[in-house]
Amino acid sequence: GGDNGGIVVLITLGIIFFLVVSYLLVYYCSKQNEESIAWIPCYLCCEKIPINSWHSSHRASCLERYNAVLMRHPLEHKVVTRCGKCSGFLRRWTSYRIKRMEGNNTFICEVCHPATDPCKRYSDFEVINTDINRFNCFTCDYDVCGKCVHKK
Repeated sequence: GGDNGGIVVLITLGIIFFLVVSYLLVYYCSKQNEESIAWIPCYLCCEKIPINSWHSSHRASCLERYNAVLMRHPLEHKVVTRCGKCSGFLRRWTSYRIKRMEGNNTFICEVCHPATDPCKRYSDFEVINTDINRFNCFTCDYDVCGKCVHKK
């Protein structure tokens, strides 16, 4: 009789302890590959851009200055998915670059990972551009992977 109550309490406390430790481990591990960033590599002009300029003025001025380079990345009229921000057609982003630069040949699919903070880097979510798997709206900085771009 009386011993069963103590065992139930111990088991309950053990389960609670296990759940709390599990939650903390998952939370800590998920934050390991997320880091705040001060600059971003522009994948059009291949320069290091301060993160606050990237989200405000850089893309518009870069687009104007390097429009001929942008045109080297084919506009895809046949893909189902469009830009999730402006509804425009996406470009298949190739490896054509003005120059090589670390970090400007990876992207994060915004369909696979919609809740990412654009001021942080998520190395576990980054995909290497293979010339056929990145579809992008440079104006909106919106990326979709090859698998998701054909989903309705």
